[in-house]
Amino acid sequence: MKLSFRYLLLIAMSLVSLIPICVLAFWSSHNALDNEYRTVHDKHLLLAKNLSQALDRYSVDALSIFNRATDSVTKQHIATDFIKLFDDIDVESVGEYDAQGNLVNVLFGSAKLQPVSLAQGESFFDFSQLSTARFTDVHKLSGGNPTLYMIRKDQQQRIWLAVMNPEFITLLQSAVQFGQKGHAAIVDRQGNVLAHPNKEWQASSKNLSKVSIVQQMMAGNTGVMEFYSPAVKQDMIAAYSIVPTTGWGVMVPQPLTELYARVESEINTIIGIAALTFFACLLLSWWITGLITRPIAALTAQACALAEQQTKLTPWAKQRLEITEFVALVDRFYCMSTQVINSQADLTKRVQDKTADLAKAQAEAVYLANHDQVTGLANRMSIRNTIQQRIDAKQAFSLLFIDLDGFKQVNDTYGHGIGDRLLMSIGQRVSSHLEVGDILARYGGDEFVLLLRDDNQCNTVNRKANAVLQLIKQPYQISTYLLGVSACIGIAQYDGTDADTDSIIHRADVAMYQAKHAGKDQVMHAC
Repeated sequence: MKLSFRYLLLIAMSLVSLIPICVLAFWSSHNALDNEYRTVHDKHLLLAKNLSQALDRYSVDALSIFNRATDSVTKQHIATDFIKLFDDIDVESVGEYDAQGNLVNVLFGSAKLQPVSLAQGESFFDFSQLSTARFTDVHKLSGGNPTLYMIRKDQQQRIWLAVMNPEFITLLQSAVQFGQKGHAAIVDRQGNVLAHPNKEWQASSKNLSKVSIVQQMMAGNTGVMEFYSPAVKQDMIAAYSIVPTTGWGVMVPQPLTELYARVESEINTIIGIAALTFFACLLLSWWITGLITRPIAALTAQACALAEQQTKLTPWAKQRLEITEFVALVDRFYCMSTQVINSQADLTKRVQDKTADLAKAQAEAVYLANHDQVTGLANRMSIRNTIQQRIDAKQAFSLLFIDLDGFKQVNDTYGHGIGDRLLMSIGQRVSSHLEVGDILARYGGDEFVLLLRDDNQCNTVNRKANAVLQLIKQPYQISTYLLGVSACIGIAQYDGTDADTDSIIHRADVAMYQAKHAGKDQVMHAC
């Protein structure tokens, strides 16, 4: 993308004017939206708290009536006064159960509404906290409709269960309507719907525990937040609170689009003023850039000609009135072009040479970081990384820990130079007989580690280990010396129990020491 200097200068001046205009417009719009947010915050939170207080008063009264009514039961009958109160608090049925949760008698309402047992079925009741009456969470018994209950255990260890009709809860929820989609919703402590404008959700007591605002209510918090509502499929802002007695959550959400709609007129006015201001700045910038860039046009044409011809400048026809700075610029440009042409080839060659040297040095550094300098095999760090990768990927493999017998005597007798050549010969000999995917590494000193890929059969691993042992025992011609060493090999097979590299190497190392203690020149399996 290419821009003339005039257009570039115009863009810069336009941005200089646009930024404060946009900041001012955004600040004004944001203030308008903030004011709307503060209004929603105060009103919705007050409404949610009022609903919570109403539900708390209802739940306290209902539990008190339930306590007194069940305490007053005589001869399997409830007093007439309490029956009227049950109707007032939307109790549909009251049942008596023994201490094991088996139905004994139905004292009020339909017996069909009472479960046969409270301790069996897909949704059993918790008997651990029945010393005081409480509301249960929504239960679904024997495939029936979701139901809310009150439950308590009296001093005679009788369990009383009241089947609730959520009519009052629904009435409170449905009384809150504002805007186009503003509403209230009530859930129990597990996030199950008690009352909601979506009647299908209410009928099935849909669980909304995965919705962020419901999680806040389940945690016992109160406040205002934004969230995505699956019911109306919109982003919402909602105040939420909890009912202290029951732990129910009450939220009063409203679509954010309704907030935006209320401030849309004010924002549109702000945007119109900002657009007119920017247009005026744009016209002024265009006039000023013309004054600045017209004298530069001739110099730009000369620069383009130089780029095409490379070695020759077209003479510049000077006018009567010249700008001193531009005359000096043309002279300097001519000198610079000659130097650039002469040095370009040399610079290209030097860059190529440096790039090649860097690539070579990088390759050497990577090789040295992962290979042993004496044997050329993978080094300790490289093999440990490979083992950890196999463990992380849960890939089957076997690990042979090899320690040479008699190597110290070779070093002491013939010197470390001969010892290093012997280690190199051992590494080359064993490596030449490995299968594809097997890795031999020098772990340190006269210790080697052999990783056998995908080998988890004991017979196969033992056969390979003994073959390696026989290879190592064959004589080596080092300079004028005929040398011989043996080895002890410890085997550890990865079976998924090793959490890291150190664990499986330790097992193989222990097996190797067991081989040494057993007389050397042996192969031992780790336990």
